[in-house]
Amino acid sequence: MNDINVVAKREKSSYRVSVDLDNRVFTIKFDPGATDTVISARVFSNSLTDQDLESLTKYCEEHSNHNKEFISATGDSFKGYLVTAHNVILGKSVMPDFRYYLIIKSKRDVALLGYDFIDNCRCSHDPGKNFYLTGFDVDSYGKNNGAMENDEVVAFIDSLSD
Repeated sequence: MNDINVVAKREKSSYRVSVDLDNRVFTIKFDPGATDTVISARVFSNSLTDQDLESLTKYCEEHSNHNKEFISATGDSFKGYLVTAHNVILGKSVMPDFRYYLIIKSKRDVALLGYDFIDNCRCSHDPGKNFYLTGFDVDSYGKNNGAMENDEVVAFIDSLSD
């Protein structure tokens, strides 16, 4: 179990923490109801056109060795592509490897820290207050299973925005 120091701030009925993924800083919501961590392409660039999203889908289909079908709370189905990012800053801690599924079809910028991550954490919280992650089991989290590399995916997204 590696020591980490992540404080998820309570906001209304959820907990959120800052993430720095290759100098892209955004907020991710803790969602223990989500089986997997997901981040939409819109988080990386909110100016993606429908044509850009089609190009990104084609890129992921060609480069991804691992994808998964998801069903949203509203019943919509969509595909996610497994991505691994390295040296991600989550709160105040650096995660050597951080995995998420890239969601392309979402029109919103969605970032959910799912059970796949949370289940590997030592955590506590004060009722009605913040949520604290103090340890992370790297061995249980496992390896990347043929995931695409985050820096390559983000470079492709950036090329679409040019």
